Amino acid sequence: MILGFTFLAVLLLLILIGVPVAFSLAGTTLIGLLITGGITSLPVMSNTAWATTSEFVLTAIPLFVLMSEVIAVTGIGRDLFIAVERLLGKIRGGQAVASVVACAIFGAVSGTGVGVAAVIGGVAIPQMLARGYPRHIAAGSVAGASPLGMIIPPSLPLILYGVVTETPIAALFLAGILPGILITLLCCICVSVMVRRSRLTFEPIESGSALNSAKLSLPIVLLIILVIGSIYLGLATPTEAAGVGAVGAIVIAAVQGRLTRERIKIALLASARTSAMLLFVLIGAMLFGYLLGITRMPQELTAITVGLEVSPWVIFVLIMLAYFVLGMFLEVTSIILITMPVIFPTVIALGFDPVWFAIVLMVNMSLAVVTPPVGLCLYVVKSCAPGTSLGQVIRGTAPLMAMYVVMLVALCLFPGLVLY
Repeated sequence: MILGFTFLAVLLLLILIGVPVAFSLAGTTLIGLLITGGITSLPVMSNTAWATTSEFVLTAIPLFVLMSEVIAVTGIGRDLFIAVERLLGKIRGGQAVASVVACAIFGAVSGTGVGVAAVIGGVAIPQMLARGYPRHIAAGSVAGASPLGMIIPPSLPLILYGVVTETPIAALFLAGILPGILITLLCCICVSVMVRRSRLTFEPIESGSALNSAKLSLPIVLLIILVIGSIYLGLATPTEAAGVGAVGAIVIAAVQGRLTRERIKIALLASARTSAMLLFVLIGAMLFGYLLGITRMPQELTAITVGLEVSPWVIFVLIMLAYFVLGMFLEVTSIILITMPVIFPTVIALGFDPVWFAIVLMVNMSLAVVTPPVGLCLYVVKSCAPGTSLGQVIRGTAPLMAMYVVMLVALCLFPGLVLY
């Protein structure tokens, strides 16, 4: 086990000095295989790379990414906020609530917090500031809701978790629906209270037709229902549903006259870059997991942990705290791919359900990615609001962060929210 911790320390050192995660994983594995098995053990790297990337379920990753990119580059995501704004804008604080709802819906097709923060923040924050919203509320309503895409399916982190841990992805998607909706409602209530406590008068939104609003939002909402519904009803696998989502997004953009040659080129290139990065990191993670298996570190760590005379919940809380700290500094997908080969056997040995653990982990990671000092979503939102300080973004995000904590406690007290 000491050798395993040594390799883990080397990996963390490489990441801390700025080596890309994929290269850190592959490089550490290469060194480890040479030490433990010599040059004759190197063919395992090519074999593992092929075995990892040839899994059919991984096809869902580039397809979901393509769906997200098409919706982003064609402006459909911006129309989503405008539609929700028209429906909710007449109530006090309606624009802030609309920002949260738009983040949740767009997050369902994006799956990444940074992308949601950039698209929704770019259109929502300037409009809220123009109507007199305090800067901390305008920025915080977007930053706090932007990570919802990690929980609400289809979620890229959940797909990667399912691949690494061999947990059914369909079960993970279904488990994330109710918690995602509940957190969205909590965030809506939170920003509404924040607006009411500010006691400011905002410029009313011009009246808009509910029918026109529905026309703007209906295509993307129907697309989400089609993707998730086909999985829930057993009509399609997650990979097949991803294909439906990608084609559906392209069709919607084409029908609305938004699909120019330049935009489809941008979407395809962005999808290829993102997918290649994720798959490269996944290959590295599988290689590193194989190396740790050789050292028997996961097995011995599990045996030691289970043998401790403490409640499994104590260990669970420590695991969640460790993930929270990691989430403040590292990207979520990298954390999942690096740590799951080590942590997952322990979680199962302690008696926790893998699906429940996945959703709790996603809520925890959602909280971490909007926590300083790194919190990428905070900086993206700040860039969408010139003249807004990071302190103002953090101040506005803090109450919404409390909603994630409430949801974490609720999931621990009532596992049925996930395992229904």
